[in-house]
Amino acid sequence: MPYFIDNHELNGDTQSEAIAQKHLKDIKVQHLYNCRKLGYWFDEKRKVAFCLFEAPNRSCIEELHKKEHGNVTNHIVEVDSRIIDFFLKQIQSQPQAEMVDINNMNTQPLTTIVALSIDSNELYGLELDERRALVRLFKKLVIDYCKHFKGTFIVRDQYASQLTFETASAAVYCALKIHKEFAPILGNLQRKLFLKVGISGCFLENISNSEFQQSVKLAKRLCYVATTQILATLEVRNLFQSESMKVVIKGDRIKSVSPDDARFLTTLMDYMEKHWKNHDLHASMLEQHLGCSKSQIYRRMKMLIAQSPNSFIKTYRLNRAKQLLRDKSGNISEIAFDTGFSSPSYFSKCFQEEYGIKPSSFQAEMIKA
Repeated sequence: MPYFIDNHELNGDTQSEAIAQKHLKDIKVQHLYNCRKLGYWFDEKRKVAFCLFEAPNRSCIEELHKKEHGNVTNHIVEVDSRIIDFFLKQIQSQPQAEMVDINNMNTQPLTTIVALSIDSNELYGLELDERRALVRLFKKLVIDYCKHFKGTFIVRDQYASQLTFETASAAVYCALKIHKEFAPILGNLQRKLFLKVGISGCFLENISNSEFQQSVKLAKRLCYVATTQILATLEVRNLFQSESMKVVIKGDRIKSVSPDDARFLTTLMDYMEKHWKNHDLHASMLEQHLGCSKSQIYRRMKMLIAQSPNSFIKTYRLNRAKQLLRDKSGNISEIAFDTGFSSPSYFSKCFQEEYGIKPSSFQAEMIKA
């Protein structure tokens, strides 16, 4: 895809915080214009800002600039990779006073939430000592890297953690480090175990506590549906790339989740949280609530969650049952009916197929652990 530099006048906004806020606003909406902002540089002497974009054509950037910045004078030029290298060198060689560094702003514009979990189906097929060792390693890696990247714990238990970071870079680097170090350990166990990671972010300008909690919930939901890849919202991925222009993530370790897919997941999970106990819940009810056809829902769920609607409903119920068994919130028969299963025997059959262990044995293992 071609690269472009957009240089534009600032109309008096020469404070680093104001410039950074405009930069973040571009990143938040750039997907609407099919653009990707790779970085920016402020020439304090000339009072001009330079923005580096990747886009299909010039008109995409022109549309973004017109809609988001009004009548601010600008000039867009297409550049090749040699110019980009020069641009990056210019940024790195500028005195600190002339740089706009969003990592060191007094008021951080974005907080990033990382949710991690090792609570997968194959975990309970391990011997107790193996599982305890895995839990200890998970805890150590999360604590060590959280401290290294200056994160803060929201929640931490044996199998899952949620953390916040002041920048997207710190959050993504932390997730990548833990993900990379954990992978060989899981591979040595010769099971389909993986570290599940979800990352979301919220812009702090006039943010309410409920909006922050919604961002935490989205990170947890991305973690819930993640498998071998880290799932990150598109704005977090874009902001990370903008903050770390020369960093290339090898392979496909991170998958970006578009705003449309994030909304789809939110609507789906909100509905499941309200209706998962309903014995009559089935895929056609999801179709009615989500306002999509059967084929559309099937296609989107397979792409985002890698499950069919009916499979997802059953897995969701079993996961809830697992939590209730772990918390000792009733006997097996009570939990079977409470989670929407027609009979304890059918529940036990499904639970063993999903986790490789009977509900009664699972309860006993949780007491030992």
